[in-house]
Parts: sequence; structure tokens; C-alpha cells
Amino acid sequence: DDAYSNNHDQANGNSDACSLPPSKSCHVETYTAILLSHNGDRFSKMATASLFSKTRSWKGLTELIFVWNAPRSDLERIASGDDNNYDDNNNKNDNNDYSNTNNTDSNSTNSNSANSNSTSQIFAQQLLRRHDDPSDPLRIFYSLEHGLSDDLLNRYHPLLSPRNEALLYFDDDGPFSSFPFRSVIHPALELWKRHSDVQIGGRPRHLSFSSSSSSRRLETALHRQRESVTLPMAIDGRIPKPPSSSSSSSSREFIPFCRDTHRERAVYHPRVFPDFDARILLPTGSILHSNYLCFIWHEALEELREYARRHVTRPDDVYVSVLVAQLAGKGARTFARKRTKKKTKRGGYSR
Repeated sequence: DDAYSNNHDQANGNSDACSLPPSKSCHVETYTAILLSHNGDRFSKMATASLFSKTRSWKGLTELIFVWNAPRSDLERIASGDDNNYDDNNNKNDNNDYSNTNNTDSNSTNSNSANSNSTSQIFAQQLLRRHDDPSDPLRIFYSLEHGLSDDLLNRYHPLLSPRNEALLYFDDDGPFSSFPFRSVIHPALELWKRHSDVQIGGRPRHLSFSSSSSSRRLETALHRQRESVTLPMAIDGRIPKPPSSSSSSSSREFIPFCRDTHRERAVYHPRVFPDFDARILLPTGSILHSNYLCFIWHEALEELREYARRHVTRPDDVYVSVLVAQLAGKGARTFARKRTKKKTKRGGYSR
């Protein structure tokens, strides 16, 4: 297990073990799925996801790491049902007058909460049981027991020691239904094999520069990069010619950002999911080579990690995407999550 050995060295503080991944990993047939959570609020949602309910139907998935960012006792307490009504009781104590005047709504909410708590308890029990089963691909990584704090970046920590080169990420709030294995994840993995040195994802976000000069430079570089992209196989079956050296170099062009000199700002667009020219990828459905874990947690980047921890938006996704793009010299690759049809004026449909 080369991936496991590399991450084991990195986890033990051997920074010299950091190495960039290959541009292609066509030999890879297995992958690791990683998901992080720190409480049981979203267990009922995860319980219905095929990633957990039908794990073995995900071809090539040989490892499922559940990163738990809370004490082990919290997970065990959810499984035993001891804290099922903790939040409900607190809400009732804080809003007694409101509860008394809205009995119908309160009863309905309590019923839904009870069902959710029951599902969360069963899911927690399954997690613990599967973790103890050596034949099950799922294992729980207890972050606090490895000296880590409650940090979103723990899902990228070398201490996870994943056994595969391809790492598939999910947020604990999904959306899981948007990423079925056969029609989305499997093609995404095939895309990653051909571009394993960059981040792959299906939920892109956009960054733009505030100054027109930087925006023009960025658009020019992106245009050159798109021209340099070739398909693995042409429609007629012939292998296309590789891009020229000039196109290849321009696709790796560095775009300077001079905030102090030109008072530029990088603007993040959280409500837009661009089809093309993505700068940032949200974790759910993203794929990353395990070699990048060493860089993400390298001691030289502690200042950036601390900024991501303290910022009100917890921009761990921005940190990872920008870092990988800088290391690779190339932007992220995106894949489609669904095919859309548009009705034409003549009554037909176009894709």
C-alpha cells in the first residue's frame, strides 16, 4: 500500500515525505470515501445515503473513514439514546410562553424530532458496530484522541492514513442524492484518473478579481487553458494530437495578485455554481490525491490554516482548492451532476 506508507510517514512528522502526485493515475481501481461530523444533528440525513446504507454497491470503495470531531463518549451517548431530548428540553425551557400558546405546532415538532432522534440513535449504533467489524470498510477516526481539535481540516489530515490514492469527500449535510455512484461518482473517478494532480469536483464556486486588469489577465489565461484541453479519444476513435508546448505552458500561467500595490480584492461568490471556470470546489463529491494531505498540513502553512479556523465562514474549502491549484499550477476540474433538457421553440428538446 504505497498511499498508506506515504501518509504514515507524513503523519509522523516527516515533512520530507511530501511529494506531488502524478498527472495521471490510470492504474487506480479503488478509492477511500471520507466524511466528517461532530454531532448527531445530521445523522438522520446520512442514514438514508447509499454511501452508508448500500456501501458495498459502490464499486471500488475499499475504505470509508468517518472522522468524528467530538469525544468518543458523545457518539456512544447518541447510540444509547441518553441525549435524544437534550436540544428539545433546552428549547422548551427557553421558550415556555411560546410553547404553551402553540401546542399543535409543538406536538408536531416533537413527533418529527422523536423520529429523527430514533434514526440518529440507530445510525450511531450502526457506526460503532461497523467500526468494530474488521470485515467492514468503515472505520471511525476519533480526532480528539489523536491530539487534534474540532477542525474542519481534520478530514485532510495525514493521520487518517488512507489506504488509497483517490480520496472522495462528502460533507455530513450532503447533498447525497445529487451524487449517485453509477451516473456521477464513477464517471468522476474516471476523470480523476486522467487528471490526478488536480482537485476534481461537482459543486464549484467562483472567485473574481476586483480590478479590471487582473480580470482581463485571468480571462486570457483561462481561454488559453481551455484551448489546451484535449479529449482522451476523438469521436471517430482516433487519438488527438497533444497540445503544443506553447499551449501547455500557457495553461500553467500564474496570475499575480497585488492587493497592497493595486488595492485588489478577491471576491468569493457563494451563491453561484458556475458550469465552467471554477476556482473553488466544495468538499461534497470532490476527489483529491492522498499526496496532497502532507502539503495541506505542512508546518509552513500553519498561518493559513489558523486563518481558516478563525474566520467566521470557516473557509477550509477555499484554503484547500487554492493550495492545490498553486501546487499543481493548474485549476480544478469539474464534472456534471445531471443532464438538463431545454425545450426549443419547435417543441423539441436540446441537451
